[in-house]
Amino acid sequence: MDMTTRRTPTATCTRCRATLRSPRSVARRMGDRCARLTRQDDAVKDAKAAAIDKARQLIADRAILPLRGRRVFQVVASDGNGRYLTAPQGCTCTAGIKGRHRCYHRVAAAMLAA
Repeated sequence: MDMTTRRTPTATCTRCRATLRSPRSVARRMGDRCARLTRQDDAVKDAKAAAIDKARQLIADRAILPLRGRRVFQVVASDGNGRYLTAPQGCTCTAGIKGRHRCYHRVAAAMLAA
């Protein structure tokens, strides 16, 4: 009877250098958290740096709430009284309606939807 032990293959995350043990993570060469962060970075790569910073703050303040899965979100306005509906494709705020630039509400929605 052969008593050899089977070892789970491991790899190193290409983003944070952590040791990966999950077969899915080893195949992807990235852990779940790093994969999510990479998707978020890819979703907002064309946004302005200021919009990305405001979007991260909006998420940290928990001022953006999912309404329909991860497609439509409700955002609290910066004055704390108003509310907007936003999605990665559009927003009901003034900047979103004018459409000149991608508002930070949309950037936050894209980050959460990724």
